[in-house]
Order: sequence, then structure tokens, then C-alpha cells
Amino acid sequence: MRIRLMHSDDCPHIAAVLNHAIAHGVAHFGTTTTDADEVLGDWQGTREHMPWLVAQGEDGTFLGFAKASKWKVRQAYDWSVESGIYISDHAQGQGVGRALYHMLFMLLAAQGYRIVLAGVTVPNPASERLHESCGFTRVGDIAPAGYKLGRWVSVRIYQKHLGAFTEPPRIRRVEDVWRELEEHAQA
Repeated sequence: MRIRLMHSDDCPHIAAVLNHAIAHGVAHFGTTTTDADEVLGDWQGTREHMPWLVAQGEDGTFLGFAKASKWKVRQAYDWSVESGIYISDHAQGQGVGRALYHMLFMLLAAQGYRIVLAGVTVPNPASERLHESCGFTRVGDIAPAGYKLGRWVSVRIYQKHLGAFTEPPRIRRVEDVWRELEEHAQA
């Protein structure tokens, strides 16, 4: 498996995995499907400081993706992000989520972020296990949080700390930090 930064040609694969989650469950709160152009616009609007990572199989098969987005817009939240992760059905239970999150958290910490929050629709035992095994702590539930597929659903909020709570650094660009991490891995 290879974890890398997202490219524009990943947009159709990301749209497909999101559309599956939108149509067949409550893990994604969207109720209308997306397309590659919408994914591209979202990515282009955030990619300078918010990483989007893709997992590929050895044969190049798309396995899933993880991304970070702003937690809130007010400036005091600048060091907090929300994570999102979606794995293709054929890659579930193979460690893809853990690998994506490991790299995402390494990248976010090196960029200067200090807090990652995640919302997990409950019950979702696999996602709950993933977040807990990756060092997230449950901080609360929003019950209910939304209405989808004919029922009210709740969301569990998880939090992970990425670094010391000292004077916060300036947030660094994704590609600059990625390049440094690659150089360090090759040394």
C-alpha cells in the first residue's frame, strides 16, 4: 500500500467512495451525491493548508482517502482541524484507515496543527474502533445530530492531541511539509 498526496485525477474515485457512503449509510451526512468537479473544487479551495491523502494498492487501485478541514472559522480555532476518512468497500478491514490516519496525523503535526476532531455516526463499531485505536478520545455525543434515510442519527465526537500546548506555531503549507517528510524518509 502507498499513501500519497491527492492528485486531481483522484477526484472521480473520491466522488465514487463518497457517493457510496451517501447513498448506502449514515456515516456521511450528505443526502445528495457529489461529482468529480465538486470534489476538485473542494480540494483546490483547501489544499494549501489542509492535506488530502490517498491510499493506493500495489497495483495502483484506489483504496480510500483521508483529509483534514477547518474545524471552525474563527481564528482561535486555527490550530484545530476535523478529519474525514472513507475507505472503499473492497479495502475495508485491511489497515487502510490506520495507515491513512498515521500519515495524516504526522503531516498535520509537522504543519503545526495541535488538535484533530472527528465526528463518527453511532453506532458504527468499525469506525469507533479505528478512531480509538489511532489515539482519539471520546469527548461527547450529539444525540440526535441529523436526520437521514428515514431516521434520526447521533454523532460521537472524538479528539486527538498532536503536540504540546505551547505558543502555537504558524501553520505550514502541506506540500512543503510533505516534501520534508519524504526527504527524511529517504535519508
